[in-house]
Amino acid sequence: MRRIPIIPLVIIIFFSFIAIFAPYISPYSPYEMALDDRLQPPFWQAGGSLAHPLGTDALGRDLLSRIIFGSRLSLLVAILALFLCGVIGAGIGIISGYLGGRVDIVLMRIADSTLSFPIILFALILMVAWGPMLSNVIIGISLVLWARFARVIRGEVLSLKEKDFIAQARIVGCSSVHIMAYHIFPNILNTLVVLLTLQLGWVIIVEATLSFLGAGIPPPEPAWGSMTADGRNYITTAWWLTIIPGMAIMLVVLAFNLIGDWLRDILDPKLRQV
Repeated sequence: MRRIPIIPLVIIIFFSFIAIFAPYISPYSPYEMALDDRLQPPFWQAGGSLAHPLGTDALGRDLLSRIIFGSRLSLLVAILALFLCGVIGAGIGIISGYLGGRVDIVLMRIADSTLSFPIILFALILMVAWGPMLSNVIIGISLVLWARFARVIRGEVLSLKEKDFIAQARIVGCSSVHIMAYHIFPNILNTLVVLLTLQLGWVIIVEATLSFLGAGIPPPEPAWGSMTADGRNYITTAWWLTIIPGMAIMLVVLAFNLIGDWLRDILDPKLRQV
């Protein structure tokens, strides 16, 4: 069995902690402007100060405070969007795989149509149509990612429904709804957990991309993607405005991907045997 990836786990715990306790550990309000302190570099660079350890942006807002509150937004979007994706995708995957026939054909063609469209472009179109709002970002990401869950879960269900315990449930008179809820769903939970963990990083990237393009969480909310976009015009003179939020995105996404790989190895019996 692979050892627990300590460093990714520490990174996830750290960002989760600062997201939960952001109002209590943030040195400043993420919206507080101080034009006299604008574009102040990090403390280790000439002209920097420990009053603003990671520097300030073009409006004098403390970058550390905005990174802390940005972690709250990113994780909130990821958790809520994946909850919706999991519910919709797992539900459709179970129904499609178990019932089969025309139901399976129709649902999977819809899923294939969704998967064939570029996810970022699809989400961008939805955001432009609905407007940049936190709730719209969550719904938009859910609408483009559910098909990934549905496809994988359907494959699991196709294998499960041929098992003896499903045949026995049919013989004793269990309804299709009962079988799907009490016999199939518990047996696809491991797969669903791994999918959720692996997709967490991807959802954070999608949200950051939408915010970077101006179609995600609107300013002045401290979204990591919009913070990275705001620093583009200062990349040669104030590198920290783009690099530090970008590093936060990279660390969180990489940590979730590594944890997802580890969970897949632990929960998948075939990989466990290898």
